[in-house]
Parts: sequence; C-alpha cells; structure tokens
Amino acid sequence: MIQILIGNIIALIASLLMVYSGTIKKKKKIIYVQSIQIGLFVASNLVLGGITGAIINFLSFIRNILCYKDKLGLKEKIILTILSVGLSLTLNNLGIIGLLPLVSTVTYLWLMNIKDMVKFKYLICFTMILWLIYDFSIKSYTAVIFDLFTIISNIIAIVQLKINSKEKRK
Repeated sequence: MIQILIGNIIALIASLLMVYSGTIKKKKKIIYVQSIQIGLFVASNLVLGGITGAIINFLSFIRNILCYKDKLGLKEKIILTILSVGLSLTLNNLGIIGLLPLVSTVTYLWLMNIKDMVKFKYLICFTMILWLIYDFSIKSYTAVIFDLFTIISNIIAIVQLKINSKEKRK
C-alpha cells in the first residue's frame, strides 16, 4: 500500500507539470516542461512496477532533451525507436497494456516535429489516451486523473488556437 501511495505522490507532482504543459503555446517551452515531468514519471513508474512505462519515459526524456537542443535528427529517432521497441518487448511485464507506452512514444517521436500547433496538440491528446489506459492498469490513479486533465487542457488550447487563427484571418 505504501508503494502505491509513494508512486502516486510522485505521479501527482509529474501530473501537475503535465497539465501545465497543456496550457503552453510555445513548443520549446512545452518540451522543456515535459522533460521534467517525464523524469518524475520514470520514478513513479518504477515505484508502481510499470517497467515499460519507466523505460519509455526515460527514453522520452532523452528524446525531449535532443529535441530541445535541436539535435533530434533521423539517426537519433531511429536509435530511440530501436531502443524503445527492443527494451519494451524484452522487459514488458504487462502484456498488451505494457505496449501502450511504446506505441505512444514511437508515435510522438515520429510526429513531434509537426509545425502546426493544433495538430501538435491533437498528437498530445492521442498519446495521453494511451498513457491513461496504462496508468490505470499500474494503479497510478493520480496520473489517470491528470491524463484526463491534460487531454482536456489540450482540447481547450486547440479551441483557443482555432479561434485566434480565425480572428487573424478577419
């Protein structure tokens, strides 16, 4: 029980950062905040026994640092994809559910360079739905709640971006 409590406290802190990132409209700042959030989720996943989640979060942390420094090229994406797939398939302890972080991160990795902020926000929503299912399965209940908040905050940001875009065209 104490393990679940500790894992959820760490996830709570990470989740607050995750929701905050959904309100940010500048991509570099989103990636910076997400990097801190991801580091905390590595710890939370380890405490809660989510091995693939911890692996994927760790590799996502590296991905975000490379992206933040504008050093995430094709070669780096291929290496991160191979590492993600190899480690996830080898160490997965949760069956199909354990593969959701892999699908999420590989999708995000290959599409994160989207220039259109609305499409980028949709990408975040899709990947968060996969994490919501995974987090529920490892009993990371605070993360589940905040996965929902992140999805909602990104949808709100999408609406705001679309409204602002329409106003600029007038």
